[in-house]
Amino acid sequence: MESMLGACGAGRGGVLWVSGAVASGKTALLRAFGARATANGALFLQATASESESVLPLGVLGQLLLGADLPEADAERATRLVELIAKDAQRHGTPEVSPALAMKVIPELCGTVLKLAEKRPVVLSVDAVHHADSQSLDCLLYLARRLDVSRVLVVLAGNSGFPDGSQQLQVDLLRLSGVRNIRLRPLRRQGVADLVSTLGPDLAQGRKLVADLYRVGGGNPLLTQALIEDQRISDAPALVPGDAFAQAVNTAVYRSDASARHTVWGLAVLGSDGSLAELVEVLGTTREAVQRGLRALNEAGLLDNGRFRHEAGRTAALRSMEPAHHAHLEARAAQVLHEHGAAATVVVRHLVAAEPVDAPWALRTLLDAAERALADDEIELALTCLHTARDSGADARQSLAVKAELTRAGWRVNPSAVAQNLPELTAAALGGRLGTRHVDELVGHLLWFGKVDEALDVVDAAEKHGAPSGPDGTKGPGLDNTRRWIACAYPGRPGSVAARREGTARHDDAAHTGDLTRSPHQRTANLIETVLEEADDGVVVRAEQILQSTRLDDRTLTALVVALRCLVLADRLDKAALWCDTLLQEATERRVPMWQALLTSAKARMDLRAGRLAAAEESARSALTLVPAEGWGVAIASPVTTSLHVSTALGRLDEAAAQLAVPIPDPAFQSPDGLLYLQARGHYYLAAGRPYAALDDFHTCGDLMTRWNFDLPALVPWRTDAAQAYLSLGDDDRALNLAEEELALAGPGRSWVHGVSLRVLAGALAPRQRLPLIGEAVEILQERGHQFELARAIADLARAHRELGDGGRARALARKAQQLERECGVPAPRTKPAADTGSLPGERPWNAHDTQGAAVELTDAEMRVATLAADGYTNRQIAEKLFITISTVEQHLTRSYRKLAVRRRADLASRLSFVAVSCGGEEGVHGEGCDRLRAV
Repeated sequence: MESMLGACGAGRGGVLWVSGAVASGKTALLRAFGARATANGALFLQATASESESVLPLGVLGQLLLGADLPEADAERATRLVELIAKDAQRHGTPEVSPALAMKVIPELCGTVLKLAEKRPVVLSVDAVHHADSQSLDCLLYLARRLDVSRVLVVLAGNSGFPDGSQQLQVDLLRLSGVRNIRLRPLRRQGVADLVSTLGPDLAQGRKLVADLYRVGGGNPLLTQALIEDQRISDAPALVPGDAFAQAVNTAVYRSDASARHTVWGLAVLGSDGSLAELVEVLGTTREAVQRGLRALNEAGLLDNGRFRHEAGRTAALRSMEPAHHAHLEARAAQVLHEHGAAATVVVRHLVAAEPVDAPWALRTLLDAAERALADDEIELALTCLHTARDSGADARQSLAVKAELTRAGWRVNPSAVAQNLPELTAAALGGRLGTRHVDELVGHLLWFGKVDEALDVVDAAEKHGAPSGPDGTKGPGLDNTRRWIACAYPGRPGSVAARREGTARHDDAAHTGDLTRSPHQRTANLIETVLEEADDGVVVRAEQILQSTRLDDRTLTALVVALRCLVLADRLDKAALWCDTLLQEATERRVPMWQALLTSAKARMDLRAGRLAAAEESARSALTLVPAEGWGVAIASPVTTSLHVSTALGRLDEAAAQLAVPIPDPAFQSPDGLLYLQARGHYYLAAGRPYAALDDFHTCGDLMTRWNFDLPALVPWRTDAAQAYLSLGDDDRALNLAEEELALAGPGRSWVHGVSLRVLAGALAPRQRLPLIGEAVEILQERGHQFELARAIADLARAHRELGDGGRARALARKAQQLERECGVPAPRTKPAADTGSLPGERPWNAHDTQGAAVELTDAEMRVATLAADGYTNRQIAEKLFITISTVEQHLTRSYRKLAVRRRADLASRLSFVAVSCGGEEGVHGEGCDRLRAV
């Protein structure tokens, strides 16, 4: 180039053609050469053609001349000639001008350039000449034929490999003498390494970085520089294309020829799996045009063998499209791939990004792909397919099917998100317009949200409209079994007892057909009915058969959870935990939040029953994190109940009260979960010093369970719970009767109910009579693995030994009980018990000064209530004696329990009597607390 510049100064002009792929450095080369030409005294005139101005007559030549510092006369003449051509084109309404006018104007304009060259060398530089208008190209060719004896050097730069108007110019120029051609090639590895040294001296100069830059950038200077900039910003150990690379791809795409630009867009839409034939059909062009575009893009470094070098390049190419054109290409790709027999999961990825495709095959493809995605646990893809199908303008029947599938898929993530579909689906089912499978799923969704009556109406409508009952499409017990399942899930609904009994009779009549041939829901309904009769080893075997033979999916999840609960009711916590962990691991691996949440809640219940309080609390919290509370429907009672039990057992009554603020839907109290919630709330009231409120909840449990024919101690031992409340009130006789009744109802065996009931029964007896009962309770609870109940039983055993004067035995048992409590998650007391006190779990050693402090803390009203309670008066009697309400008595007792650090009414006497001794003895403590006690 410097040689040609020197020859130009000596009077031998010429033409230099600089070609190369898109963004290969042509513009940078022309700028550098222009600086040298200007430094050597030449007049450097430059222009850059653009695709948008390619129809503007003399647009490029106008840039060269009108932007230069020409003498006034030359500038006026050039302006007049360019405007003359523009007016002629405007008059004809086309970019073409009359040949006669062109033959007159072109020599004059070129003469202006030649006249300038008489004074000093002139360099005309035209970048992107492939976009130049035809009149400017004619001028350049006119000049080229007259440069042998002039001081004019024409430097033209254009993209190689693109068919455009400059191709003919290049052919004509190469036939002339004095024309040179420079072809810019991609950078080699050494060139990439030099760029790194220049632009990123702070980057690690490793071979791997250079190799990665060469592989991703293809030796294209623009792309490689962008990658270096991204690497400097990210400072990541591996090459990560970022925003600079995306912008460079966008620039390269728009600098390309229109045909190549559409080729790269079509390739980006089809992805790496698209064939050449499919790409040609998507673009609606010829095979030769596509191949030419692919060659140019390969040379530019954007592609490698017709494929993007990096996924970031494809993503950037997609982003460079206008949204409307992108959607159109996606629709074309979907149709072409469908016609070529591509899989639905492939076609659908284009349909979801396309403009609406109004064709029957499109809706079928979306539904098929959603079904396949759900089978593969790709929930997000399934939901995307179904949302696209919903918005595709399907007819009413198809729209119902889409909403039913959308409800099924959305339920896996959060049922509340698809609850708005239930009214329309219910109306369709009642009108007989919903398919059998969707009816079955709808019943499950309605039950989930406690809409039992609507679920039964749907079952009635299915029978009325002739929906097949059996799984093979024939009339059979299918809908009858649905009714049985509803009766088991909601035993509190009117008619549930009769429905369950009828189902049991049919089950007995058809027992010879074999339980394994039935559906999981049928078998689980039978199992529940068996549990109500007797939770024996047969229940365990049948529950495990269900768990072994049933695959986890949307339709079987509830049956599997109920089978786990049956193992818990049969007191086989070890087996239940093993199966629950197995199912939970599968649900986690398959990434289904609703499955994980339900199984985690079931695990929380098992941990609670086993006494693993910290684990139970964590599982309950995790369940509500996986699916928010509004998505749980009536099942919200399950994790809330566990949290309420744990907070109460750990003495965190404020947290327990917060759990009571979580709204529980009314239909939940027609289900077993509602019974468990009432039981947990009763224990909270009992711990808070409100025994009458606790009794109300426990007796409500009893009334409901009796009415439902669901009186199952293994589920809720309400008699034992009520007995504990009566013990706190000093009513030992009622406590004794209820505990004995619970033991009789529990039947033979050594279940956890026996252990708990024996411990409570012992509380109503004298210390010496307690020992054998509590000892048996300890054996049972230890054998069954109920750690927290075991700790309570051992603590009661220690208390009995202490009351009998066996301090050494009491201290040893108290330490063991405390150790068990710590293992369950109960925090250690703030003050460690003295070695010689034999303090029980939850108690602390008392001395005179401690007692005085506690007495000072009690108000006069609290002291009066606590003293009367310690004397054996009931809350009602205290209220009558002091002329206050029962609720006020309960509140005073609650605060007294906390201040005196006692857990039950029976402990008040020892505390207050100790205060009396301390205040009245020779070394008694005197002060305000003692004065209050003497006054009482």
